[in-house]
Amino acid sequence: MEENNQILDILRLYEYSMSIGKSLDYSENCERFLQLLLKRKNLNACWILKLIEKNLRTEYSIPYGEINQKQEISKWANDYLKNIDQYTLEEYHFLFNELSTIPIENGTIAVIRLDTDTYLFLYSIKNNLYQKDLNQLIPVINKFSITIKACEAHDNQKILLKKLEERNEELNNYAHIVSHDLKSPLRNMDALVSWLKEDHIKDFSEDSLKYIELISENISRMESLVSGILEYSTIGIKNFKMSKIDLNTILKDVINHIYIPKNINITVLDKFPSVIGDTHRLQQLFQNLISNSIKYNDKETGEIEVGFMKTDETYVYYVKDNGKGIEEKYHLKIFN
Repeated sequence: MEENNQILDILRLYEYSMSIGKSLDYSENCERFLQLLLKRKNLNACWILKLIEKNLRTEYSIPYGEINQKQEISKWANDYLKNIDQYTLEEYHFLFNELSTIPIENGTIAVIRLDTDTYLFLYSIKNNLYQKDLNQLIPVINKFSITIKACEAHDNQKILLKKLEERNEELNNYAHIVSHDLKSPLRNMDALVSWLKEDHIKDFSEDSLKYIELISENISRMESLVSGILEYSTIGIKNFKMSKIDLNTILKDVINHIYIPKNINITVLDKFPSVIGDTHRLQQLFQNLISNSIKYNDKETGEIEVGFMKTDETYVYYVKDNGKGIEEKYHLKIFN
C-alpha cells in the first residue's frame, strides 16, 4: 500500500512538472499548473502576491482569476513575508486576512517564496496541507517559479521592443519634418544666388563669380544631403536606392566641398573600381572619414591617403592619415 502511494506521488509530481512551461504566457502557466495543483491536493484557493516596497500587488488568484490590485500592508505583514526563507505552513489567524485575496475564516495556509518579492499562497479549509506535501512540491514549485520569471522577462522584452519601435518612429518623424523644413530656405538661397548671377553678372569679378558658383554647388550639395536624411528617416519603410556608382566621382565631389587647411595634403589613388551602393550613404561615409582625418590631425604637415586594395575575392577601401590615431583601448570596441 505504501509503495503504491509512493508511485502515485511520483506520478503526480511528474504530472505537475509537465504542466509547467508550455508557453511564455504568464496567465496560461499559472492557470494550468495551479488549477491542477488545487484539484490533485483538494485545495480551496491559491494566489500569487508580489511585494513592491510596502505594497502588495495580486499577480494571480484562483478562484478569482487574474487580477492586478495593489494595496498597502501593515508592518506585521511586511515583516512576516520578508522573514520567510523558503516556505511556511500556518493555521488560520485573522491577521492573514490582510494577505488573502478571498474571505477566509479557518483552515491551513502555506506561503511559499517564489523569488525575492513574490509569494505563492495555498489555502485549504479542511486542513489537508502537510509538511510532507510541501517538501515534495518544492522542486516542482521551483520550476514553476523559474517559468513565471521567464514569462515576466518575455513580457518586459515585448514592452521594451514596443517602446523602442515607438521611439524610432518618433525620431524618424522628427528627422522627416526637420529635413523637409530645411529644404525651403535652401531653395530660397538658391533662387537668390541665381538672381544675383542674372542681374549683376557684369558687376562681378572673375573671383566673385567663382565664389558664387561655389555657393551654388554647396547649396545643391546641402539639398542632396537633406534629401539623404529624408530617405534615411524612412529606413525600414523604403529600400536603399542601389545603383552602380563611380567612386572616383564621389571622392572628387567630396573633396571639392570640404574645407581643407593649407597644411593638409590629400592623396586619392586613381581608378577606383565602381561599386553597387547608395550614393548618399557613400558620400556621407567618405565625407565623415576624410573630415575626421583633417580634424584630428595634430601634425605640422598632415598627410591623408584615400585608396583601396584588392584581395582574393573583394576590394578593401581605406582612409589613412599620419594623425594621432585612435587610442588602442578603443580599438576592440570600434573595429571588432
